Amino acid sequence: MNDEERPAVPQEERHDDAETEPESTEIELAGQEGATVGDEAVQEELQNLQQEIAHFRELYLRKLADFDNYRKRQEREMVEFRRYSNSELMRDCLPVLDNLERALAAPGGDGKGLREGVELVLRQFRETLGRHGLFEVDPIDQPFDPTLHEAIQRYDVAGIQEVTVVQVLQKGYRLGERLIRPALVIVAIPSGSVAQTAPERASEGTNGQDNRN
Repeated sequence: MNDEERPAVPQEERHDDAETEPESTEIELAGQEGATVGDEAVQEELQNLQQEIAHFRELYLRKLADFDNYRKRQEREMVEFRRYSNSELMRDCLPVLDNLERALAAPGGDGKGLREGVELVLRQFRETLGRHGLFEVDPIDQPFDPTLHEAIQRYDVAGIQEVTVVQVLQKGYRLGERLIRPALVIVAIPSGSVAQTAPERASEGTNGQDNRN
């Protein structure tokens, strides 16, 4: 079959085939470029995250160091506070100490002068302690209060209606509203078995032990 007898290829089909191949190549190139751009974006985001992590880690270590320094400073201040918390009280007691030393250094005289000097120092000492919130608990002839008093002895007395303090063996003291030492007392109780156990039970509640004589 010669060239003249071969069937001619349509011009349109040739043109379409020539255009199809370049179009496919452009899509592949575009896909590669898109993949490259995507990888760069991921790497950039990863780098930003690593920088943020490093930044927050630095902040954490800095805050941790600050807190440790604060804790140590608070411990030192607490030690100093405990060491010198009574400095004001000690300073106010110095005049009392001075008066006692003067009384001992004074030449001997009659007993009246010595007693007056001791009474003066005692009054001054009470006033000093009172300025710092220390108050006596002296419940003589008052109703027995187990929250403030410790009964160590009792007497049965007829004709009284409630347990009453008849003698104070040792005064109690309060610092502000807090009891720091109860008063040791002897009480009179109404005759009767129920009333007799009252101060004993109160003493047990105050000291955790029986104080009966």
